[in-house]
Amino acid sequence: MFTNNKGEITSTQIAAIVAKSMIGTGILILPREIAKSTDSPDGWISVILGGLITLCAGYIVMKLNLMFPKQTIFQYGNTIVGKYLGIFNSLIVIAYFTISAGYLLRVLGEVIRMYLLVETPIEVTMIAFSSVAVYLTLGGIQPIARFIEFFFPLIIVILIALIALSFREFEVDNIRPVLGNGGYPVLKGIVPSALSYSGYQIMLILAAYAKAPEKAVKLALTGICIVIILYTMVVIVSIGTLTVEEVKTVTWPTMSVAKDIDLPGGFFERFESMFSVLWVISMYTAFVPYHFVASLGLGELFHKNYQSFAYLLLPFIYIFATYPKDLNAVFRLGNFVAYYSIFTMVVIPLCLWIIARMRRIGT
Repeated sequence: MFTNNKGEITSTQIAAIVAKSMIGTGILILPREIAKSTDSPDGWISVILGGLITLCAGYIVMKLNLMFPKQTIFQYGNTIVGKYLGIFNSLIVIAYFTISAGYLLRVLGEVIRMYLLVETPIEVTMIAFSSVAVYLTLGGIQPIARFIEFFFPLIIVILIALIALSFREFEVDNIRPVLGNGGYPVLKGIVPSALSYSGYQIMLILAAYAKAPEKAVKLALTGICIVIILYTMVVIVSIGTLTVEEVKTVTWPTMSVAKDIDLPGGFFERFESMFSVLWVISMYTAFVPYHFVASLGLGELFHKNYQSFAYLLLPFIYIFATYPKDLNAVFRLGNFVAYYSIFTMVVIPLCLWIIARMRRIGT
């Protein structure tokens, strides 16, 4: 039975956390990665197909969670494969969330330095951000869930506003002809698009807190669907506004789209600044669950309270954040995290589910 950091959260809160954990750096980077991999205006089709693959993997995670209610992967992993393989499995998951938190922290620092605090050293920004984040992590799952539940609708609204307002500069010809180069470019874009959905594996932990587990895992799949729609629309408006060739060369395509939005008269004159601020909040709500899960995993591994590990992890997260020497190295770290996520998104859950079925354990 799950004991570390007791507390239950609603199914809606779980869906919001899952969706928010997926919406992080992908919103800014995905259009460029898709444009580079497909070299065609059909990248949005790849995003949809990658999302469908993610839904299938999410279904496996859902089935696995329902077999072991009120337990995290750190607990039922030991039950399925034994103590030592279970520990190895836990370390893989903990390392993934720790490295991912470092990557999120670095991207946040880079974007803030470029668009908001130009004169502030990136190290100061990252230390300040992680120090504020640990405060929410220490509060436990319920404060985290309430915080994300509150801000998630605002983040969705600002993304919808970005999509809607960008149509003033949208050129339909930039996304035509559909499948003009055949289906091969679309196939080339499926892998990078599927990897951009990493984050939903947080359900491997969140299901243990669910008041109604069956409803929670189903709503979590709904959260994935929301992300699929948003990612698809962001890729469409980025290419439609900037063209494929420009998207391939711009560092943060979505920020460039926001910068091009220029409506006269007051509130929307500085849409780019408003989008940047909301994106920082979005990154905060993505970073905290990653930090929490890594801390929780160490707590379960050593049978200690997770809060001590929340502090101990900060230097390691900072090391991963500062390891890349330049922006190109940051993107290489992002690619590493994306491919690493295959193990936590697909390989580990699928293997555990198959072994549990073969051994006929779980409910």
